[in-house]
Amino acid sequence: MIFRSLLILLSLFAISAWAQPPALTDQYGNTTSLNDYLGQPVLALVASGRKLRQIKGWEEGLREDFPQLVSVRVADVTDEPRPTSDQVAEKLRKRAPEGVSISIDIENRWATEYTLDTREPCLLLFDAQGNLMAQFRGRANKTRLAEVSAALARVVPDTVASTDIAP
Repeated sequence: MIFRSLLILLSLFAISAWAQPPALTDQYGNTTSLNDYLGQPVLALVASGRKLRQIKGWEEGLREDFPQLVSVRVADVTDEPRPTSDQVAEKLRKRAPEGVSISIDIENRWATEYTLDTREPCLLLFDAQGNLMAQFRGRANKTRLAEVSAALARVVPDTVASTDIAP
């Protein structure tokens, strides 16, 4: 009986440990995890390393209405042959704006955990407790920005979603 109870507890721990993607390292060597932001809503922007430019439209479109929003950028590395983390980091340091952190997911853990097709940007909205509240996919346009903005307004304290969002 004790062995069975212990086995159930270990199984529950394994499931909860897999409930969130692992911490990732960015192009500067800093490690980031969703747990770093507990107590704050987080918008994770996940895209294939080759499609990272497409997240800029999302960030620009949402930042004015949600300036306090924490965003985490994740490069889902899908290239074959698979580059090393160091090779991806070197490219990101050259191509990303100075100081913009982009976490590197060589093992595609985010895409796997949340069943993401990262050929287009994927947005994952987490509440302050780390619960996934909404998920979106695609390029930023007026309709999608309004949908994401409405979801953010429900999760981010003291905000009102603008109905006049530029594409």
